[in-house]
This record gives sequence, structure tokens and C-alpha cells, in this order.
Amino acid sequence: METFGQKIKRLRKAKKMTQSELADSVGVDFTYISKIENDKGLRPPAESTIRRLAIFLETDAEELVLLAKKVPQNFQETIVEDKLAVDFLRVFPKLNETQRGIVEKMIEQAEEKV
Repeated sequence: METFGQKIKRLRKAKKMTQSELADSVGVDFTYISKIENDKGLRPPAESTIRRLAIFLETDAEELVLLAKKVPQNFQETIVEDKLAVDFLRVFPKLNETQRGIVEKMIEQAEEKV
């Protein structure tokens, strides 16, 4: 699986941007972009920085936030406010392969209706 840094690098190169151009767009130093791309053991950027990266790299912000091993703020709010979400997260790790497949199909169907 691609790391957060590898994904940033791949997306930046696909847009033919230099590290300096991306850094200027996002409002960080280009050396920071270099460290991110090379997975230099930094703590992941703040969610706001990740979201700005997503905008300029034209990619899904939630996917980037999760790849950086962070829980997006809107997910945190859902977990805190929705008992069903909490119950689901408590049970989900215990589901077998068949049950996970059923959940996956339900999610796909729900996304089609949204």
C-alpha cells in the first residue's frame, strides 16, 4: 500500500508541479514537502494542511487524512454524536469475511442513493 508521502509525491508529479510550487500553493516550506514525500518520520501534517494539499492535488481529502493515519474531524464528530456509529465501530472488528461483505454491499448501495 502506498504511504502518505508516496501518494503526495505521485500526485504532485502527475500535475507536473515542483515541490516548491506545491509548497507555495499550500503555504508551507518546500523542505517540509520534501520531508513528507520521503516519509522522514515526521508527525503527519495538520488536517487543515492535508486538506489544502488535497485541493491543489485534486484528490479526496478524507482519503489523504486517513492515509496520514489521522481521523478526519467530521468522522470524530460523528463518532461522538451518533450512538449507532459507536456501536458499529465496536462490533466491526469482530465481523467475519461474509459479514464484512454484506456491510460493504450496504455501503455501496447507500452511496449510490446519496
